[in-house]
Amino acid sequence: MSQLNGTIPQETVKTVTPAIDKTKKPKVTKLPELFLDGGSGRTKSYLEKISGSYQSVVRIFPKGHELPVGFLGVFKVGENGYAVGDSALSLAGGKLEEGYANDNKIKLLPIWIIGALTTHPNFLFKQAKKSKAEVVEIELKLSLLSLSSHRKKEIEKAISDINFEFDERKFKVKVSDYTIYPEGYGAACAAKQFIKAAKGKDVKFHVLDLGSGTFTHTPYSNLNGVPRASNQNSVSGAGVMSICEFFAKESAKGDTGGNIYHFSRLKEALESSRVINGEYLAEIILGDSSRELGDRLRSGLESWSREIIGVRELLRDVKQLLRKNERIFLTGGGFKVEAIRHFVTEYLNSELVTVLDNPEDVNITGIR
Repeated sequence: MSQLNGTIPQETVKTVTPAIDKTKKPKVTKLPELFLDGGSGRTKSYLEKISGSYQSVVRIFPKGHELPVGFLGVFKVGENGYAVGDSALSLAGGKLEEGYANDNKIKLLPIWIIGALTTHPNFLFKQAKKSKAEVVEIELKLSLLSLSSHRKKEIEKAISDINFEFDERKFKVKVSDYTIYPEGYGAACAAKQFIKAAKGKDVKFHVLDLGSGTFTHTPYSNLNGVPRASNQNSVSGAGVMSICEFFAKESAKGDTGGNIYHFSRLKEALESSRVINGEYLAEIILGDSSRELGDRLRSGLESWSREIIGVRELLRDVKQLLRKNERIFLTGGGFKVEAIRHFVTEYLNSELVTVLDNPEDVNITGIR
């Protein structure tokens, strides 16, 4: 070791830099989740932030029947043709079946799933564009509402083999996982968020769901921030179609100028009805003229709330709950109708009654 000018050179120190692992972590693919709410009047769906719905009817065509091209909700399963919703009502031939009559909820579950995909087919088109295979394979998670059944073996069998043909392409759907939610659960989740936003600490609250065919009251306990249902009370045959029938009955009373109102027109008048300064307005179109039936609609709503025992008792029970300072949240397609919404909220007459945003779809879009 040399010594110059009295200095001793230091030994060279080597610094080792640890190697950086540039291996990318495998990307986890999140499966698309189809929410399916099968009501007696309409089947609603929610997939990739897009909601859709169709009337819960199906037309089944025999082998060899030529299906129209370009119709939503028209598809083939094996040798048979199917059409759901508006297409089922507009096409002729085959056999028309009410989807939720005769305990068909599970038997026809694959048809309702395919119907949801083919009545709002952007998802199918996107999957088909990515695939060059003869059969486009799709893997989904499935969330079921309003199924009124927990027979898991039957459900698993129904969703185990979903193959269909749509828009001249073949598809195979694999359901990798499924969940069953109680009716109105999405609305309960939305109600829980409402309570939280209002800085409330409500342990108990209630969801009142008015659909096409049923009127349902469900109590919920907000345990650890998770809504749990109990003692669900459903009045079958007391939904919007029942209100429309009472409206039709009232419209036929007295001097109607010789007019016979078609039920579908009355339904349209109900759906577009309004309430201005407490006055009910429901206009029905009659050729080149129109007739105002708002007073008949109000009478029909009063008859509905009075003459159906289940509705009368349900509304009385809800009034009693309001006296206990328990919140009531209104949901379902019935509360999208302004006249119905006004009538029920006026009848209950409490600040604790809240109509949830987007009541016709919140049962599926609100799930957390």
